[in-house]
Amino acid sequence: MQAQEALELPETAVDSEAEKRTAEQILRDCTRVIPTDPVVLKGTMTVKKGRATTLAENAYTLMMEWGANPPTAECLLMEVKGTNIIERALLSRPQGKSAQIKLYAYQGKEIKDMGSPAFTARIRGTDMTWLDLTLDFLWWKDVRFDDVPRGKSWLGRDCHILIATPPESIPGCSAVRIWVDAKLCCVMQSEQLDPQGNPVRKMWVQRVKKMLDDRWMIREMEVETLNSGHRTSLFVDSAEKP
Repeated sequence: MQAQEALELPETAVDSEAEKRTAEQILRDCTRVIPTDPVVLKGTMTVKKGRATTLAENAYTLMMEWGANPPTAECLLMEVKGTNIIERALLSRPQGKSAQIKLYAYQGKEIKDMGSPAFTARIRGTDMTWLDLTLDFLWWKDVRFDDVPRGKSWLGRDCHILIATPPESIPGCSAVRIWVDAKLCCVMQSEQLDPQGNPVRKMWVQRVKKMLDDRWMIREMEVETLNSGHRTSLFVDSAEKP
């Protein structure tokens, strides 16, 4: 299934003018392929040890409106076989600033304000962080080509390889290394780098599919905290307009 969906992608060859783009232009192009109309994504987030043992699983609903002023999103985490909300996150991206997050925990009818988590905080013990969910690094201004500026992604796609540095200090994250598909201008892989420049978490796209208005969108991605012995899979079951 993974190989089949990968083969459905267009060829990676790009024209000569596109090859002249700067690292910042390539990253800006990534933000342009993200829908600006309201979109609702639904799916599951699963933590596994190896390939067989499921450690935890949650359903999620992600409501995005990146075309709003300011761009906003709301994420609901629920029991995988129920509709009870466990956590609710509200996100916004004010002009010229990093995304801001407010987190609330639900216990029955009680709602607890959990404040603003760090971008590198793991979501309910998964390998997924708020940096993965918001893709905030796509809006960072300090970006350059990696020492090896071109290479293949996990799916074998021809990619530009960039290094983006956050505009303000983020615990445990000095920069993010990003693989951007040379043809589709979408993220195929990323690595969170620690203060010494070493990767501590990796994210990679497993599957993509045309889902909304004939757009290529991530269908499944995996995130691994290195040396943890487990990884987290985020699967998109549906993408719809509200």
